[in-house]
Amino acid sequence: MGLSGLAACNLEIANPNAATETNVFTTSAGVRALAVGLQGRWGNAIANAVWVPGLVAGELGVTNASLAPQRAFQRFPDVGAITPLEDNNVEVLNFWSGHYQIVRTADELLASVENVQLAPGTASGMRALALAMKGYAFGTLSEAWQQIPVNITGLESPFVDRATALTTTLDLLAQARQALETTPASTEFTSQLLAPGIDLPSLIRAWQARYALAAGQHAAALAFANEVPSGASSEFRYATADQSPLWSVFTGLRYFAAQASLVEQAESGDTRVAAQFGTTPQPSFGGTSIVPVLRFATQTEPYPMFTQDEMLLIRAEALARLTRLDEARTPLNLVRTRAGLPERPSAELGTQAAVLDEILRQRRYSLFGTGLAWADLRRFGRQQEARVTWLPYPLNEQAGNPNTPPNP
Repeated sequence: MGLSGLAACNLEIANPNAATETNVFTTSAGVRALAVGLQGRWGNAIANAVWVPGLVAGELGVTNASLAPQRAFQRFPDVGAITPLEDNNVEVLNFWSGHYQIVRTADELLASVENVQLAPGTASGMRALALAMKGYAFGTLSEAWQQIPVNITGLESPFVDRATALTTTLDLLAQARQALETTPASTEFTSQLLAPGIDLPSLIRAWQARYALAAGQHAAALAFANEVPSGASSEFRYATADQSPLWSVFTGLRYFAAQASLVEQAESGDTRVAAQFGTTPQPSFGGTSIVPVLRFATQTEPYPMFTQDEMLLIRAEALARLTRLDEARTPLNLVRTRAGLPERPSAELGTQAAVLDEILRQRRYSLFGTGLAWADLRRFGRQQEARVTWLPYPLNEQAGNPNTPPNP
């Protein structure tokens, strides 16, 4: 089943975080289509979650002078002071609404799965999928907005702070995990409803590790990352009939490119550089040089939902922040050797600061184009390097929800 199957279920929602009640599907066919459609929502929402943080963090640059809404996120201004991001920027709304559409569809699935007859393992798989996707959406939103709604009660949904949002994220992921551990997913769910390329139990653990790290729960992040099998991965696969939105903006339309500094500052022999970046620099519309992105080169290239390098670097960071430096160097050096680089000796990584600096450097190359660079700057105390600290709340949200906080 490719993404063409995922897109077949029309789930357009005009105001996904302003619904006063959850739609309930009353047939097993409808609920199955909803589970498939939820994954399609995720696959379409990921583009904004990749390029917006990439521009904000200075990982990417805009290639086209006509792209004013996109250029507004760019870390490197042409000249002078950086103007504030406008709350009527259409891409701010797209980022926000795309992820609340995931939340709304997940809530519909959770409400509907109890109302139709399904095999127990099919129902538990759907439940786990919905909870995991909802948790991911809140976790991603919490890395871009200072406060978000997590209890969608209607037009006046209350906002919670980032710490509470991350607690909600981790709780949802724990519920997803429990659903599968109590009743393992059926073959029907894994072969007919879950998109190919997704290892749901491993994905849930990987997202638990990612968001526990974001929440500063270092021991928990380490434990979750250690539970992800060493050969596990998950990727979202696209199809010719429903192309990758990342291919569209990076290759088809060539809206974005990588900052040339990523190539210039790389260590000699790093295999990730030639695999991800072109060699011909050009001026960006922001006063820096950019080079082509070689990832997302085809319409069907999958997006990695997590990778082994991410898990290794989460382990290394959690251990470093727990001051277990000898242990932290092992997964960190493994990432280096996987990239064709020599191990760094303990003499060069003898302090917590040195280990953390090296971890951030390796994340920069191993996790390029995943949308995690802005969150990394915040977590490593380098938020001042980003274009903005937080995104503004979309104008539509302000107009419809009186609980919306003032813009940063």
